[in-house]
Amino acid sequence: MSHKIRKQGILIVIFLLILIHLMMRAIYDIENNMENQVPLSEKIYSAALKQGILLSNPYLLYVNGSEQNGLYYQFLKGMPLEMCLLQGAEEENQMTEYRQPSVIEEMAAAENSLAYQNQQKGTIETELRDEAIDNENPLVNNTESQALEQAVLAENNMAAGTFVPVQAPVARYTAQQLTDPSFIKSSFYAVDPTTQIRTDQLEYNTLMGFDATMKQDNSNVQILVYHTHSQEAYIDSAAGDSSESIVGVGEHLCDILRTQYGFNVLHHTGEYDVESRDYAYSNAMAGLDKVLAENPSIEVMIDLHRDQTNADTKLVTTIQDRPTARFMFFNGLCYTNSLGTLQNLPNPYVQDNLSFAFQMHLAAEEYYPGLTRRIYLKGYRYNLHFRPKSLLIELGSQTNTLEEAMNACDPLAHVLAMVLNGQNKE
Repeated sequence: MSHKIRKQGILIVIFLLILIHLMMRAIYDIENNMENQVPLSEKIYSAALKQGILLSNPYLLYVNGSEQNGLYYQFLKGMPLEMCLLQGAEEENQMTEYRQPSVIEEMAAAENSLAYQNQQKGTIETELRDEAIDNENPLVNNTESQALEQAVLAENNMAAGTFVPVQAPVARYTAQQLTDPSFIKSSFYAVDPTTQIRTDQLEYNTLMGFDATMKQDNSNVQILVYHTHSQEAYIDSAAGDSSESIVGVGEHLCDILRTQYGFNVLHHTGEYDVESRDYAYSNAMAGLDKVLAENPSIEVMIDLHRDQTNADTKLVTTIQDRPTARFMFFNGLCYTNSLGTLQNLPNPYVQDNLSFAFQMHLAAEEYYPGLTRRIYLKGYRYNLHFRPKSLLIELGSQTNTLEEAMNACDPLAHVLAMVLNGQNKE
């Protein structure tokens, strides 16, 4: 009997020792976690960042404590998460404060290092695109066209600072290059990591098969120029003076299109980003609906912006001895890697938009090499769904002067006129 009691006592002691050990281990783990605890929101935020989805998911800013973001208040008001995501998704720059350096900025910095490597010596050079097939330059110089251009300039005895439209291409891409979708993608496009584009969307015949021509009818407005971000300005723009902001540049572009090319153009100067850039695209929709209802004849819509780049980036080239801001076409694909096809932000004209921008970019590069930056592709819609011939253009950046931006309007207007008249396909 005593032996049995002794055996039970030993088992009880062993059990108690094990229990005490487990309790001490648990206490140690709790204390250790308290010292090194990472909030759940931080874990989600960090994991999302590693997966490259930060820029496409504004909800992460909410869970990460960003009460300044407009989505925070929408979420508090009970908006479903999906709608919260989609409503905020359209805003191109709403996450600037939180994001890592954008691909646009990295691309601009890379272009800057190539195009302006002699800037310290006081010179500004045009970007030379080195990517080519069989180690050849993508653009083949057309010496006869260059001679023709010089003859035209001499014949007109142009005054200093006067722009004369180039009459023929000065460079050409080869047929082998243009029939290779991989070449088109690498040479013409910069794709944001939050989206992707299909190979069939980059087929040359598809891009050039789109009819971008327009039969001119001066009795009705056919071209609309507007500014989702009307407060954007240049390095030497007078504060508060719209004539020296992107709006003033837009008016100059409209004037050239009217007086030199005979187009009936409407310049819509509605302001949608005065209090905040958040939801500027959403805010602009009502104004655009009204303009289009009043002018159903509008075929071409141009949302003219000024880009935001690194402070040491200079987007400028020289055309006919004039410092000229370089510009970039911007397309929305209505598709993100994290959300897939954006069913609540439909755009039946995605391919048409792509084709129109491609034809503009190609013509600009052949007539004015180095004038454009690669077309930037991102996942959302950016109000490009109103018309097949819709363009979003980033003209220069905050480091450009107003003069450089104004000078860019001349070749931009010429390229637009060529594409709308079908001259780019001759």
